[in-house]
Amino acid sequence: MAKISTIKEALLICKDADITPFIWGNRGLGKSSLVQQVAAQNNWGFIDFRCSQIESSDIRGLPDRIDGRTHYLPPVDMPIGDLTIDDIKKELGTLEPDSDINTKRLYYDKFQLLQPRFQHGILFLDEVNRAQDDVLQAIFQLILDRKIGMYVLPPGWCVVAAGNYNEGYRVGGFDDPAFLNRFCHLILAGGETTLEEWVNYMSVVHGGNATDVIEFASQNTKHLDGDIGGELGFSIQPSRRSWEMVIKVQQVCEAANYNEIAKSDVIAGLIGRELALSFSRYSCPVKPRELIVNGVKKYEKKLKDLSRNELTGLMWGLVSHCKHQIDDDNIANVCLDFASYMINITTDKDIIVAFCRALVSGGNVNDRQEQARAAVISNPRLAKMISKFNKASGDKKLTFIDRLSARPDFKIFWLMLHGVLMPMKSK
Repeated sequence: MAKISTIKEALLICKDADITPFIWGNRGLGKSSLVQQVAAQNNWGFIDFRCSQIESSDIRGLPDRIDGRTHYLPPVDMPIGDLTIDDIKKELGTLEPDSDINTKRLYYDKFQLLQPRFQHGILFLDEVNRAQDDVLQAIFQLILDRKIGMYVLPPGWCVVAAGNYNEGYRVGGFDDPAFLNRFCHLILAGGETTLEEWVNYMSVVHGGNATDVIEFASQNTKHLDGDIGGELGFSIQPSRRSWEMVIKVQQVCEAANYNEIAKSDVIAGLIGRELALSFSRYSCPVKPRELIVNGVKKYEKKLKDLSRNELTGLMWGLVSHCKHQIDDDNIANVCLDFASYMINITTDKDIIVAFCRALVSGGNVNDRQEQARAAVISNPRLAKMISKFNKASGDKKLTFIDRLSARPDFKIFWLMLHGVLMPMKSK
């Protein structure tokens, strides 16, 4: 569970990483207010949809026939993003402090009408877990792809969702794991965790008028938040989509000075807190980048002590680093040294085979060229023929296949591949 300040920073991380956060918490904790505060603090537009009170057409728009085809007209309060903050100020004009109530009301109404035109902003979808199924379907694409039908969310805008804990109500479609997996789930804490922040807020907004309320409610957090032990009603599970989001979060946090606590909460909201904790503590004794820079020989002892899982993880990490540069002399030699050393330290021949195949493939197993490249790894004669052909054609640049076929231990690799020979454990 996170403090209000942590949630605010997590929202900024999610915006930079193009991830949709979902803020969970007990009713009345101030989820809507904190999102609106983030928008105000950054001079962003803010549009609030209460999803439990709208229909799908309020987001999707109504159909119209144009040139014999159906077009959905976006609602007027969906973001347009065509005005900078300076343009907004010009449109609003100046509000004098001594203006009468009607002038202030007109100024506020105009300010609200300009919200969709802010170049940057937050489209806030509140009470999502109470929305009807047709509304959930309407926002399904908007959450992940930033568009719905022909409408596209402006680049400077982001989507933030929120909902109360599942205290006996939610619609059927909200149980869809594919839908839930599109969010980063952030949990706003209540009780002692956010008591000080609440006191500060009340003091700023209400001053001395809040003294009695603060003194009484702060004696016991049940007086402040009630005695509702809410819960999500589901567990946050990792997926290949969420791991890609984790990478985006890491990149964003490396480029900006974001708080480590906020970063950890965002990652936990994507893959689950227990797994996020394990991920933060994970550190393989050997890193792919170290092998590339310093060579395999320097790390032979550490490689020998790796478990199968660590070796597999290192292998795929090395593939990710190297496969797009595999014809580079240094990269290719490091990869071949790694494969050669693995022949001697592991009986798991499938790891070595998968490693070499991955380096020459592009990932499409149904592509004939991909199948041919993978076949070369399994057939030393074919590899040598291709290498000779490359030389005969005047191509002087060595490829990974050329280097592999020239290796003395390539014969051992081929025998291993076909089960004729098992590798020997080094002493």
